[in-house]
Amino acid sequence: MPAIQRAGSADIVAAAAVSLATRERVGAELGSEVRVYEGFEALLEDPDLDAVFIALPDSQHEAAILAAIESGLPFFYEPPVGESLDQIRPVLGRLLSAPQITQADMELRFVPVVNRAARLVAEGAIGEPRTASIRMRASWKPAPDAQISLMHSLVAWYVDALDRVVGRSAERVLVQDGRGTPGRMQGYTLVQLDYGGIWGTFDASITSVCSEPETQIEVCGDEGDLVEDLFTGELRMRTKAEGQWRSELVPALKPHVGWPGMHECVADFLDAVANNGSTGADAVALAQAHLVGLAGETSIDSGTWAQVESVEDLALGV
Repeated sequence: MPAIQRAGSADIVAAAAVSLATRERVGAELGSEVRVYEGFEALLEDPDLDAVFIALPDSQHEAAILAAIESGLPFFYEPPVGESLDQIRPVLGRLLSAPQITQADMELRFVPVVNRAARLVAEGAIGEPRTASIRMRASWKPAPDAQISLMHSLVAWYVDALDRVVGRSAERVLVQDGRGTPGRMQGYTLVQLDYGGIWGTFDASITSVCSEPETQIEVCGDEGDLVEDLFTGELRMRTKAEGQWRSELVPALKPHVGWPGMHECVADFLDAVANNGSTGADAVALAQAHLVGLAGETSIDSGTWAQVESVEDLALGV
């Protein structure tokens, strides 16, 4: 809601919540003129809506996304598209064929310093990239008995951001997973990414002692190195020609709404709806991330490298 309100291009006219406490909070925070429903099914039948934001627990993502597709309304949703592996492919297939505007909440690809770094790499500022890594630390703790892995649950943000910087998607993955938590989600994971000439790494821990989440990206090329902090917006680069580090600040809009890039991501969706345009995190982008996640699941089970399926094959049902 803060991101919608800051964008200033949309009015919140209706909301839905199962619990009475949340419905009462909607009235208290947004006013009595906002229509309040007891479930998303009733909300989607409201004739005066232009777009919908889905903000629900993972257990309800599949049902809500499918219902939103059927409604024909543009909608904004958060990955993953399902809480179990057997739900992922069918929902992705429906999203890829949906006729309306859809946008995944992949806010890290909207962080300004990520896009600044992507431009520098594409322009050859550090020469030919050789290695690229993204490191995240948080203290959330894993969910016991979860049906998808930590790597898969985070891929739409972190691996996607790394993809954006290096300008390509991984061809295959190797996951070295943590242990100790019942189910597929572990507290830490190390993912090797083969970008076809660039070796990538995703190093994640959600059992860190850090007080606030941390995320950094590093790309090393044959002519220089680049390091960026997604939370502070600091970008540092050094090259053979200059020798010393030089830095610049390219921060996301503040105060962050939970995560850097959220303001930019929401504004992008609202602009697409207002202008009947395309979004910066469409179904293809989300499907690509999930396919990397599904390859990661295969790697966890096999203990070796797994090939990443193409979005085109997924769309064709191959």
